[in-house]
This record gives sequence, structure tokens and C-alpha cells, in this order.
Amino acid sequence: MADNKFTRKHKERKPVVAICYDFDKTLSPDDMQAQGYIQSVGYDIKSFWAESNKLAEDNDMDQNLAYMYEMMEKARGRLVFTKDKLEEYGAKVNLFPGVEDWFERIRQYGLEQNVIVEHYIISSGLKEMIEGTTVAKSGAFEKIYASSFYFDNYGVAIWPAQVVNYTNKTQFLFRIEKGVLDINDQGVNDYFSPEDIRVPFRNMVYIGDSDTDIPCMKLVNTYVVIL
Repeated sequence: MADNKFTRKHKERKPVVAICYDFDKTLSPDDMQAQGYIQSVGYDIKSFWAESNKLAEDNDMDQNLAYMYEMMEKARGRLVFTKDKLEEYGAKVNLFPGVEDWFERIRQYGLEQNVIVEHYIISSGLKEMIEGTTVAKSGAFEKIYASSFYFDNYGVAIWPAQVVNYTNKTQFLFRIEKGVLDINDQGVNDYFSPEDIRVPFRNMVYIGDSDTDIPCMKLVNTYVVIL
């Protein structure tokens, strides 16, 4: 069995429904980086993404790692690229109408139906920026899975810590299913009997907007029960 030093969630007396969301263009009308950060480093949005995608293409590089590198590189001489600064940009991210009160409203509705509703983010965007949003600060999300940076002792980003995209998004559904939420908890690979599964896939909803969300949608839909 895996090391049990991590805090895990266990099966509840009530059924649990997990609603999982992409972020950019799902909860927010545009990429989070395009809502202040790109402009602050002297780039227009189209040019930034074109340069980032070319970097990935020319170097057989993951596109998410490319944009993270570009964000750090373009900050040189313009701003100190810190966790606090990224959270500041996150605080400026616009959300679609109705998103602000959606999470608590649905959670309360679930309680009325004797169901526990939990909200999760599974995004290729930046965790630090998502953590700066008003909804994250209000405690809307049970867990945020997103690309993130490693920061030095001064809070300055120096290396990618996590990158989330395409099919590797699906690993987080398995974590949610078993209640093994910490990304370093190898217990996600343990066998769980059906009666010990905390959130069966049939109790999951995945909401996204793009090709990167298809693997998660397909996985969740595979377990849909048609009555």
C-alpha cells in the first residue's frame, strides 16, 4: 500500500456528486493570461500566443510548458514574477455572469436533496491565478488541479511544478473517485472495492469547452447509467 501520511477523503453516508470544471472559456470568457498579464509585459494577445505556440512546435515542447516559460521570460525587466503577483492578476479575471454565486447555490441545492456536492477545478491554466479569483478565495473549490510554478524562498517562480493538459487531466478524476486528492499520494494506484469508492464516475459531471476536455468527458460518459 502507498504511504498513508496524506489526508484522504472517505466514503460519506450521503452520496457525493463531484462537478469538475475547466476554467478558461468555461468559467471565464477568455484565457486568464489575456486578462491583464500579457498586456502588462508589452505584448498583444495574438502575438504572445503565436510566439508561445511556435516555441513549442520548434522544440517538440508541451504547449503548456511553452506558455509558462514565455510568461517567465517576458516578465524579465518588467515585473517580479512572484506567486503574489500572479494572484493579483487572478483577482482581475472576469467570470461569466452567474458564476460568482453558482457554486454555493448548487451546494445548498444538493443539501436539500440529501446529496453532498463538491466542486473541483481541472485546468490547463495557472493554479496561482485561479487561487487569486474571488470564487477560489471564497472557498468554492474542494481542490484546484492546474498548471503551477515552483517558487524560491523569495516567492519568485523559477521552474514549473505541475503541468496539466489533455489526457493527464483524467488522472485527477481517478483521484476524486477514490478521495486520494494529493498529487503526490501514490494511493491513487491502490485497488478500491466498489463499496469503498467515494465518488463513482456516474456521480461526476465534467464541464469544459475545448479539445483538451474531451478525454475527461469521455471517461465520465463511459460510466453513465442510462435508465
